[in-house]
Parts: sequence; C-alpha cells; structure tokens
Amino acid sequence: MSNNSSYFNDSLARNTQGVFSHSGGDTGGESMTFKVLKLSLYALIFLISTVGNSLVCIVIARRRRMRTVTNYFILNLAIADLAITLICIPFDIPVQENGYKWPYGAFMCKIMYPLQTMCMFASIFTLVAVSLNRFWAIVYPLRQEMSKSQATIIIILIWFISSGLTVPYVTVLELKNGDDCSESWPEPGYRKAYTACIFVVQYLLPLTLIAFAYLKIGFELRKCVGTRTANSALERAKQEDTRKVVRMLIIVTLLFAMCVLPNNVMWLWLDFGNGNDYEHIWEMVAVTNIILFANSATNPVAYTICNERFREEFRLYFTCDPKIFHTMQTTIFKSFREESEDCSQAPKLFKNSEEVLLVTAKETVV
Repeated sequence: MSNNSSYFNDSLARNTQGVFSHSGGDTGGESMTFKVLKLSLYALIFLISTVGNSLVCIVIARRRRMRTVTNYFILNLAIADLAITLICIPFDIPVQENGYKWPYGAFMCKIMYPLQTMCMFASIFTLVAVSLNRFWAIVYPLRQEMSKSQATIIIILIWFISSGLTVPYVTVLELKNGDDCSESWPEPGYRKAYTACIFVVQYLLPLTLIAFAYLKIGFELRKCVGTRTANSALERAKQEDTRKVVRMLIIVTLLFAMCVLPNNVMWLWLDFGNGNDYEHIWEMVAVTNIILFANSATNPVAYTICNERFREEFRLYFTCDPKIFHTMQTTIFKSFREESEDCSQAPKLFKNSEEVLLVTAKETVV
C-alpha cells in the first residue's frame, strides 16, 4: 500500500458530497491536462448552478403565478442546490489543491462537511415530498390537496430532519495536527454503519419511494387516457400540463440518482472493499466530485427544457420588455374576471404573440 493510501485509510474525513480530507495526501500525480479539465468543469458547474438556481428562486419568489405547492418544493430544491454549490466548490478546491490539508480551522472542520451533507439530504427529501404530493393529487384527486402552508411546514421538517441526520457526523469530526480534518469514531465498525445508513437513507430508500410514486402516477395517467376523453379544451390542457410536470420531475429525479450514485459507490468501496489500495484513487475522487456537483447545475437546465412556464418566466426576466408584462397582466386579469363564475375551473390565459397556454385557477400543476 502506498503512503498516500495509508494516510487515506487512517485519517479520511467523510463528506457525503464526495470530498475527502486527510493528512499527507498528494494530488501532484494529476496530469496538467486532467487538472485544467477538472478546474474548468468546476468553474462551469459553479457558474451554471449559481446563475440557474438563483434565477429559479427569484422567479418563484417574485411571480405570483409561480407560487404553487409544487414550485414551493422546487424553490427548496434550488436553495439546497445553491447552498451545495456555494459551500462545496469554493471551499473544497483549495483543500484538494493543497494536498488535502485543512486550512480553515477547527470550527469550520466541525461544520463545513456536515453542512454539505445536510444540503444533500434536503435535496433528496424534497424530491420525495414533491413526488408524494403529485401522487396524492393524481391518484387520489378527490382528497383535499396540499396547501402552501402545509408545504412550508413540510419543507421546515425536511431541513430539521436533515440537520438531525448529520449530528453523528458533527460529533466525530476533529482537527488534528493543525491541518487534518478527519473522523474519530469510537469503533471502526461505527464508521461502516454510518456509511451504510447514509446509503440507505440518502439514496436507496428515497429513490424506492419516488419510483413507487411515479409508477402509480404513470398507471393513473394512462388509465385516464384509456377510460375517458377530456370534454373541454381546459381539461385537455390541464391533463397535458400534469404529464409535462410529472415528466420534468422524473427527469430531475433521474439526474439526481445518476449523479449521486458514483459517490455512494465510492464510499461503499472505500469502507467495505479495497478502494484504499487503488492506485488512481485521487483521480476517481475528483471525477465523482464533479459528477456529484454537476447535479446542482442540471436541475435549472431541466426546468428550462421541460417546463414551458419556467422558460417563459426566464425569457421575460432577461428581456424585461414592459409591453410583454403589461399584455400578460391585462390578459390574466381579464380572463380571470370573465371566467370567475366557475371558481373550481376558472382558467387563466397566458398569451403572447405566438401561443396560448391554459391552466386552471387551482394551479394544481407547476
């Protein structure tokens, strides 16, 4: 076993985002091409994630029609993604480039990695919440829908639970020898148990629940198509919007699953296999980091590609055309006033020069 591997085995500090810290590590074996590519990808991910998730937050916060229950969860997901980006990349790159020596002191050692882990828990729990919300709304349409206040309470609980799950991690992190931020477990088996627990709670169980929810939703939507025909343009538009929203959420979930899996496999390999002996472990660490951080940048792109309303809002935000805003506001008010006699199905009409989009006043979809 190389010296780097022995240091890695003795003083490895976990970040379930995928960043490692140890004493005596060395990234000098990286080729210049690999290093330039790595840093370029980090910069690209940081830029896309920061701009994209900030824009998602601004659009949902400032535009009344975007404040739906589903979008509350998307807002929370964007906040978690933004936090991951701002906490991970600017602080982790100096650690990696400094031979994995910790430069930030004892207090930051205690909170930096757990904050990253907490945000990852919040991301997956938010995806679970939004999938179950869609499940209840579509599979059991006669039941009362979740309110915005209930969604807010769930979001608070998500962060509370995520914080609680990182408490063991906070307690075992210690700064040793001035530059080694690593874990000190009472027994080696505790470390393995925590790794397995994170894999189950942060990946396996949530994705199983999400898969169940979306499978049931898919069956229900297919059944609706096969057993009845929409009797109005409004109903057809609502059904199509529901399918688009579900499709977007499934894509976001699949992106999460694909980006987080390599990191989980890495930790299982290190704690339960012989990953410490692998010659190119540091290159693999860097690659899994990049894949993991990329998830925070892919979500805003998915919203833009898959959701017409987000595209329209982003376009309006960048064009800032007063005529467009005036036309939309006038049309929305006029349409709502004309259709308000049927409160349960009152449509709002969002119109530009090229297209008409019908959604219900209840706004059960994004």
